[in-house]
Amino acid sequence: MSISGTFDLSCSPTIFEKLMAAPMLLARLYEVYGFSPHYKVRMQGNAIHVNDPTGIVGDLYLIEQTADRRVYLGIGALNHSLVPAFKGKMTLILTTYPKGSTLTTRVDVYIRTDSRTLGFLARTLFPLVKARVENRMTVNAHDIGTIIADVSAAPDRVAARLKKEDAATLLNLVPPRPAAMRR
Repeated sequence: MSISGTFDLSCSPTIFEKLMAAPMLLARLYEVYGFSPHYKVRMQGNAIHVNDPTGIVGDLYLIEQTADRRVYLGIGALNHSLVPAFKGKMTLILTTYPKGSTLTTRVDVYIRTDSRTLGFLARTLFPLVKARVENRMTVNAHDIGTIIADVSAAPDRVAARLKKEDAATLLNLVPPRPAAMRR
């Protein structure tokens, strides 16, 4: 099963990359913005452990990174009322394309269950839930795009929403521009 989407973000590739390289900071920003669903995210060794209240629990490992692409391997489980519960693996590929002063990001997600029988059943039911998955992907991309655009425009204002340590981390990654240079 696979799903893809392309999203335009109002930021430079540099700022996008800096925030993607700091997944816990990005997770905390998502939380202070109050976006939904309320993911629980923590580092677990070299993995990003994600607990999604809609039933997805697992670990994401960054397995490849280039200047314009990040590939994550996810290992976890899904337990949602719309599909049968299953364990499986996911590959998440983020590819970026500079577009003037903005960035286009393509998201490709590939899912494989650990069971052939459940895989067949999940593939059969996937067309029924595909629109929900696409909507979730679009909403999450919009939310992340809002955060990144805000950080690009005024990192000091965004940092003010965070705890002291996270604010310092953000301002170290993306220093505020002098007021005369802001637009």
